[in-house]
Amino acid sequence: MREVISMWKNTRMIILVALSAAIYAAFLIVFKGGIPIVPGITEVRPANVFPPVFSLLFGPAGAWGSAIGNLIGDLFGGTLGVGSIFGFVGNFFLGFIPYKMWGATFGLVTKKDMSQTTNSVQKLIAFEIIALTAAAACGIIIAWYLDLARMVPFAFLAITITVNNFAAAFVLGPILLALLYPRVKRWGLVWTDIMKPEDVAPGMVKNIGAILMIVGSLGGLIVGILVASGLAGQQVYGFTGEQGQVAVWLSVLPFLVLIVIASFMLSGREQFVEEEE
Repeated sequence: MREVISMWKNTRMIILVALSAAIYAAFLIVFKGGIPIVPGITEVRPANVFPPVFSLLFGPAGAWGSAIGNLIGDLFGGTLGVGSIFGFVGNFFLGFIPYKMWGATFGLVTKKDMSQTTNSVQKLIAFEIIALTAAAACGIIIAWYLDLARMVPFAFLAITITVNNFAAAFVLGPILLALLYPRVKRWGLVWTDIMKPEDVAPGMVKNIGAILMIVGSLGGLIVGILVASGLAGQQVYGFTGEQGQVAVWLSVLPFLVLIVIASFMLSGREQFVEEEE
């Protein structure tokens, strides 16, 4: 995760953080008064297409932009509260996981072409898997905290945030990425054109890191919902059952730890291969 710190010494990366945050926040605010799912917590968010796209284009700047943009959206959209703390963390991972997993050689993206766009079937599939993984990670991080705080049931919020995050990315993400990449590349603003390989975490056992990230995110979602619905009586379509149960908290915690471990195992250096060769 070295690059999420080292990027702050680069002026262009800081500008990309501001740009990502501004665009994300602007679209979030516009739809704050749209269709609320949990009043004061979340709503239908077409803006969620931006974090995975900005992640692939701008790398760690996209991750920070996603986190800061969501916080600004809460502030000016009237939903700022205790949930915004883990909303910041969850949205950071929503914009962090895609670029980290893109460079992992887990059989879908090859080192022959690491360009951050959806110009092949393999890359399209990879994008959707990565977007789903990031969506689930964001969902369980936020839902885990809010259930622990006895604000919203885990089962309902985890699946709601995951679907909400993934729906926009699934449909609009590949199109937006294909449209933006050639222009961003031409302007020299793709993050691998700005940062140096030595400023990016080398990672270790990256294939396993990608698998652990998928297991941590999707496994945490599935196991968390099963435990919450089985032991706490929660349902995925309503505010039913008990909240704040230790069983739910403990069942999801190992998967959150897996996500953190996978973050350190994954790299981003593979995406510099094209330029170096």
